[in-house]
Amino acid sequence: MKSLEGLNPVQRQAVEYVGGPTLIFAGAGSGKTKVLAHKVAYLIEKKIVSPQNILAVTFTNKAARELRDRIGLYVGKKAQYVNIGTFHSICARLLRREIEVLGYTSNFTIYDEEDQVSLLKKIIAEKELFLENTKATLIQSRISYLKNHMIEPDAFVPRNGVVTDKLVATLYPLYQQALFKNQAVDFDDLLILPLRIFQKYPAVLQKYRQLYRFILVDEYQDTNRPQFLLVEALAREHRQICVVGDDDQSIYSWRGADIRNILSFHEVFPECRIFKLEQNYRSTNNILKAASAVVANNAKRAAKTLWSDKSDGELLVRLEADSEYDEAAQIAASILDEIRRNKRKFSDFAILYRTNAQTRILEEILRRNNIVYTIVGGVRFYERKEIKDILAYFRVLTNPHDDINLKRIINFPPRSIGKVSLQMLEDIVKREDTSLFDVIKNIRKYDFGLRLTETIEDFYQLLTELQQLRTKFSLDEWARISIDKIGLKKYYKEHEREESIERLANLDELLNDITEYCHTTSQPTLENYLENVTLMTSVDEWEDTKNAVSLMTLHSAKGLEFPVVLICGLNQGLLPLERDISPESLEEERRLFYVGLTRAKEKVFLSNAKWRLRAGEEMACMDSMFLNEIPAELMTRNNLAEGVIRPRRQRTHFINVEEQELPHLSQPDKQSELPEIKPGALVTHKIFGVGRVAHIIGSGPEAHVTVDFHSCGRKTIIARFLNFSRR
Repeated sequence: MKSLEGLNPVQRQAVEYVGGPTLIFAGAGSGKTKVLAHKVAYLIEKKIVSPQNILAVTFTNKAARELRDRIGLYVGKKAQYVNIGTFHSICARLLRREIEVLGYTSNFTIYDEEDQVSLLKKIIAEKELFLENTKATLIQSRISYLKNHMIEPDAFVPRNGVVTDKLVATLYPLYQQALFKNQAVDFDDLLILPLRIFQKYPAVLQKYRQLYRFILVDEYQDTNRPQFLLVEALAREHRQICVVGDDDQSIYSWRGADIRNILSFHEVFPECRIFKLEQNYRSTNNILKAASAVVANNAKRAAKTLWSDKSDGELLVRLEADSEYDEAAQIAASILDEIRRNKRKFSDFAILYRTNAQTRILEEILRRNNIVYTIVGGVRFYERKEIKDILAYFRVLTNPHDDINLKRIINFPPRSIGKVSLQMLEDIVKREDTSLFDVIKNIRKYDFGLRLTETIEDFYQLLTELQQLRTKFSLDEWARISIDKIGLKKYYKEHEREESIERLANLDELLNDITEYCHTTSQPTLENYLENVTLMTSVDEWEDTKNAVSLMTLHSAKGLEFPVVLICGLNQGLLPLERDISPESLEEERRLFYVGLTRAKEKVFLSNAKWRLRAGEEMACMDSMFLNEIPAELMTRNNLAEGVIRPRRQRTHFINVEEQELPHLSQPDKQSELPEIKPGALVTHKIFGVGRVAHIIGSGPEAHVTVDFHSCGRKTIIARFLNFSRR
């Protein structure tokens, strides 16, 4: 059987088992996607279940495409009948068919984060709310968090004294009402609304249980509560569910992922069979030993040990830099040296970092040394202004009640409908409890001047004409005609700036994208195209065929692999990130570093700096605790930075915390022993001032002490850099 070819013994056992709930712990590089593809193919080959009754859930569109392609290698055209997609795309598909029972139209709009924030700002302005220095983006993030934890507006209890919670308590219900009025849903609603339908209409749930008779879930460690409830509801009766994941790669708690879903799967499905895929096919043994040594320090994990039949390979390379500029220079030099000695290409390298802010200096040094690079997760193609503008037109044509996108286009290209005029229109919307589109449609009813009335009528006629043209042309032809009639190309051509040339090129690329969609989809529709681009992620858009060094956050690197990986910023406070270092968050930071290490196939470089700029001032930095968790025999040191071009920069005054004398607090010299430091103890730091110890990792002068400073909040400091009271 094709579906069983090329599998190792454990992989084959996992594929062949169809006796009930199955949990597959798949370590990094252990052939997770291969096992999923083979299992789906096995179900089809053995006629255990029909292709159309299989549901396979992934976390990115890129992974869904790869899975379908692999299944096709074993079962041919039958692969196209398997239901494969992300949680969000599968739920969007379900809602297009079922959402009318909740009072929505099937042509609802899916709001991305920018749309959600725009809607919140609109509500805030209408209600004349004072935000007290709280940003709308923070409120949007908090509402998303509540939805991920299944907390409805009427069930939310704000925390005492938390300003954001007070605002959320007011805005959350208003936000949901506004979404409904606009016939729109956000990303979180895509998961929550199917659950609401299942609860209110058991017959609908039963229909999808019959449709999805065998369920497979990829990256199960990254599921949140709504996702868990969805698959549990669908599989509760037939018990044919197979989940695949790696708890050591659970890195998304900040967006609701709950590691307990995979660690307690056997409690939800007590009869489940557990398989562990521990043979790694990606990395050398030295890389695996280093990664395993680090993640073994986590308490909450399933025991497993990765191994490979490859050689030990090269040692991990430690780059110790003086400053962040020196760090970037050493990274550039290491890339150029690898290219020279080992005939590598730019595309063989990935530079991984904890925060996007770290790219500024990296980009500067890479450019100066003629190293071609691409940033994954920067401004996405579909988030560029000119693309958002034309997609806003398309969204209004599919859902005229979408006031957020209608406001975006009503005066673009400019047609003399200014802020005052728009406010007058919105006042009518509010007074008559109607939609902006209905006001525009009936503009003659209202007392506006002749010029404004005619302008708005012309805009309405444009939308009407574009809507009528949809029935006369194919989608790609219609899109080309629409962009011309809207006048965006004419507008940009009249602005002969470099920026306008780029925007015109992006509009052409959008037309290419729509044409490709039409040629690769059996029944292309505008609604389906808009849904696809809204649910697209930055990794989905990444073009890995370009010969360029990839720059991305550690989070974005999940699921990818490269011959050489360079992880930079390995300083305490940056990786692990300086925040509330609770045991849970520290374990997640360690898993994030583990993910970074296991992206590498052949070689790893680890860099840190002794000094970094913080808020314009150069400060001493400590090595990341994760570096000390890698066995010394697995690392070597290198410094090649002298051969690369970097900007001249005068170092500002360095702050040496070891030399600082502070009154009223004793400071031991290097020969004396530190007194025992306990949680609650008073300590002082040259830069951060006075604070109290929250908790300590380790002991002695090199212990990592987390301190709540009065001036700047919680920070983690090496014990020898602190002054402390002996009382």
